[in-house]
Amino acid sequence: MTTRPMNGPITFNAQHSPMGAFMSFTCGNPGTRGGIGLQIGQPGDQEVFIGVIDGDRYADVPLKCLPFYIGAASTAMEAFTAESAGPSEANVRPDALPFAANEIKRFYSWATDTWTAGDLSFTVYTPFGAIPDPAKASEKEMRDGLRPAVVAHLVIDNSKGKKPKTGIFALNHARTGPRMLTDDLGKNRVGFAFRREAGVAAEVVDITGSGKADKPEAFGFMRWSATDGIREKYNPVHLLGSCPGIGFEVPAGKIYAMVLAIGSYLEAPVTTGLSGKYLYTRYYTDLTDVLASTLDAAGKLVKAAEKLSAKLETAPLSDDQKFLISHATHSYYGSTQLLEIAKKPFWVVNEGEYCMMNTLDLSVDHVFWELDRNPWVVKNLLDNFVAQYSYTDEIKVYTDAAGPVHSFDHDPSQPPPPPDAAQLSRPYDKKPGGISFCHDMGAHNNFAPKGRSSYELANLTSTFSYMTVEQLCNWTLTAGCYMAKTRDTAWLKKTKKVVAAVLESMINRGGEVGFAQYDSTKTAGGQEITTYDSLDHSLAQTRNNVYMAVKSWAAYRTLALLFRDLGDKKAVAKSLELAEKVAGVVADQAVDGVLPAIFEKDNPGYASRILPATEGCAYPLYYVKTGYAGVKLDKVFASPSEKRMYDALKEHTRKLLTDPEKRNVFADGGIKLSSTSNNSWMSKISIFLHVTRKVFGLDKDPAVAAVLKKADAAHVTWQTVGSAYWACCDQIVSGEGKASRYYPRIITSALWLD
Repeated sequence: MTTRPMNGPITFNAQHSPMGAFMSFTCGNPGTRGGIGLQIGQPGDQEVFIGVIDGDRYADVPLKCLPFYIGAASTAMEAFTAESAGPSEANVRPDALPFAANEIKRFYSWATDTWTAGDLSFTVYTPFGAIPDPAKASEKEMRDGLRPAVVAHLVIDNSKGKKPKTGIFALNHARTGPRMLTDDLGKNRVGFAFRREAGVAAEVVDITGSGKADKPEAFGFMRWSATDGIREKYNPVHLLGSCPGIGFEVPAGKIYAMVLAIGSYLEAPVTTGLSGKYLYTRYYTDLTDVLASTLDAAGKLVKAAEKLSAKLETAPLSDDQKFLISHATHSYYGSTQLLEIAKKPFWVVNEGEYCMMNTLDLSVDHVFWELDRNPWVVKNLLDNFVAQYSYTDEIKVYTDAAGPVHSFDHDPSQPPPPPDAAQLSRPYDKKPGGISFCHDMGAHNNFAPKGRSSYELANLTSTFSYMTVEQLCNWTLTAGCYMAKTRDTAWLKKTKKVVAAVLESMINRGGEVGFAQYDSTKTAGGQEITTYDSLDHSLAQTRNNVYMAVKSWAAYRTLALLFRDLGDKKAVAKSLELAEKVAGVVADQAVDGVLPAIFEKDNPGYASRILPATEGCAYPLYYVKTGYAGVKLDKVFASPSEKRMYDALKEHTRKLLTDPEKRNVFADGGIKLSSTSNNSWMSKISIFLHVTRKVFGLDKDPAVAAVLKKADAAHVTWQTVGSAYWACCDQIVSGEGKASRYYPRIITSALWLD
């Protein structure tokens, strides 16, 4: 585990989450609420009190706390008290005094987050690993892998003290419903909960390390403030209180640690459309079972977390890169959800603040992380898209001479934009399209109807329109990565018809040049967009976009490998022919070593310069890394047209990063994906940086290396300052987190560990 405190800003929220429970314990941003959040794309609604009293629990001295609360005493009790209130409730003391900023240090790493202030330290441990496959794993393995809880330690060091000290952990809830746990958690254990949904249990241990060990006990309380609960001698628990907590006294000369289990248990179905409950409910009976078993396993969980953090610390990466990987990992697991639907597991990654379920243009980026840990969830995702969220469409072949329509740059947090009148009036003929896949599977635990997403709407030209071509590529690339990791030919043979349909659909949409020339009839009078939905014409438009061209090239390369494993030599040849054709088209667009974002000269995007032009190169790189390609990377780009595309993309990247006008770099040094937009996505920047280093080797160029180093530092500030409340933000506008907050996709930064 890291022994170095953070040097920069430390006042940012972080999620601390188990795997597959769609639950997080969030804290870190002073003066705001956090705590336990369940099935929401934002921090919880509790004030978090983690503090120490320099005296016993009744001492008339301030409770000093880490600053994870709004401030003064809660006013929730005012609904129940008036002028006739008794002295206890009428004279509630201020809840806490925060430690001063210069008293606090933070140690943040891959699976650990530690705060220290004076004699207090607080650490949350969030180990992660393989999520066991229920078809193969034992019940014990499933219990261990799906435990919906995390562990924390609150340590009070009174080894040099002359009088007792008291430590506390409490959550002041904004909603009614907290209670003390009266079920049997085990000897000397105390706990509290919010209804049946979530709770905390604790036990205290003597870790002084010299002399005979004490057997300390924790005490529980629940009033309307933390201090009132601690000091109340006769009625420490009032069932109408909003602030339950757990405390412990530490004698002079001793060091005690309170071990906390922070967990959740949501029973019965939690989703609609497809009725799903959490798979962990198959292995745990209730919240008490979760919390008690977590305390039982706390030592093992702490060691696992510390081992992970130590592993990252030894990686040959900068401190900035390690931070970004750590922060991304914390955020990713907060969005994960493993359900049981029709007695079968169903994997979901929710899209951060939007809570869209299995957004496919995120799934294709999560795939690298998931395949390194639990490949079976990727197969689960692919199969569920085919079975529930695929469709067949036609394409629109415009019959007018009108130029392309440009109506982009819309905030996705706002209602859909109005239809574009010029685009709506364009006449077209219909021709066969083919199979594609929905943008997502639903939102906010509500599965969409079969063959529909929660996001996509007709008659639009920007945000909320269809992403038909991109999602077709995304499913294909995800399937290719799955095969690269697993060599699961049995699955591939079962999916043979789908793979053949994908190639046919790609061909129908590609026209003479082989990629993204037509809009789906699903758009009606609108036009297709990409995952960069709220960006401008440089990346939001699907047709003739260099980003989509290279991604389509990667999809054809993927199909060639899949057909190779299926023994279909004719389809292999066709796929490679199309890959070479697309590569040649891309290479031909270069002007003075730079590629236009859109290949239409009358389109504003023709003047834009985008770094995601290279993104599609990440997938063949993965096939080479896993040995699936069967050749080295230079052989992937061996044909004349593909070699020209490689050279064009490499020079394009070098020129944009070293541009004297810095049109693709923000003032702070952060990466600007498009020269004509102030929107940037951290997850996509991470893929771009990976390709820049591992495909093109441009980090060996001192001028480029200097740009990348400065960019990494700026990206840390984007998260710790620009997105401080939102834990981890993907969409950044000029250094500030504006959308795609509490987001999982930044896990792409883990690619840097290669």
